[in-house]
Amino acid sequence: QIYLGRDSPELLARIEAATNERALSAGDERRRREIVTMLGIGGMFRDAASIGIVLRILADASVFRAGGVLVGTQAFTCIANMLGASFEKESLRTADVDVAHDPSIPLGLTEGTEVDMLERLRAQDPAFFALPGIDSREPGTSFKVRGRDLRVDFLTPAMTRSKSSKAVYLPHLRVAAQPLPGLDYVIEGNVDAAVLTGSGVRVNVPSPARFAFHKLWVSGQRPSSETAKAKKDTGQAEQLLHLLVDDRPGDVTSAWAALRSRKRLRSGVKAALGNLEPSLRDRLAPLLYE
Repeated sequence: QIYLGRDSPELLARIEAATNERALSAGDERRRREIVTMLGIGGMFRDAASIGIVLRILADASVFRAGGVLVGTQAFTCIANMLGASFEKESLRTADVDVAHDPSIPLGLTEGTEVDMLERLRAQDPAFFALPGIDSREPGTSFKVRGRDLRVDFLTPAMTRSKSSKAVYLPHLRVAAQPLPGLDYVIEGNVDAAVLTGSGVRVNVPSPARFAFHKLWVSGQRPSSETAKAKKDTGQAEQLLHLLVDDRPGDVTSAWAALRSRKRLRSGVKAALGNLEPSLRDRLAPLLYE
């Protein structure tokens, strides 16, 4: 119980307003759940409940409002729904939640946003624990559920050409993020989207064309021991580009133009284009080399 003050018409009015607002909020959530269910029945991809719970925790902690961007396969499924496309089921399966944040972008939130992310995850599932970093002297950048594949990774752009993988601390979330090269390209110009799970979760995802080119680049950076992952990267890029080259050719051209100032990334993408279907390469050529 919380003491609000002496009984008065003003206090009673505040209580009534708060009660009505709560009722409206509950009604909105029920309606959103109905919409998510209908979209799933209509053929859109619905994420597992466990993924939805994690994304809701991240959203409630203002991760996405503070500039966080969902990347990886979770972003791919979200983009597929956003484009109204149905892609191969194998390319949609994952139990990892990857979130990227650029610490050079100042937070635009006025309220206090500092949270303990591990504490929030454990409040939902006590089996969550922080994975140690490769170097025991550095903080870990991932959280995992014991006995399950569910994992949350925090990433950030590598801002120098140094090969140093030293974790970057994100104070507003009280977590460390793993620097990755090329990540600045894929999270720049991100877009609003909704993940279909529960009552829906509003997130940020990369623009589809940039996501596709970045996936091509990543496929070429993987070691031979990760051939299966490289094929999955190429497959996701290929499915997106097949759709974009016809429906949103301007997006493809813009995403390619943004690579001009990133010579290393552009070179890697050009090399990976050779792994695409010949027919797709022929359709892409006029957009990339006009």
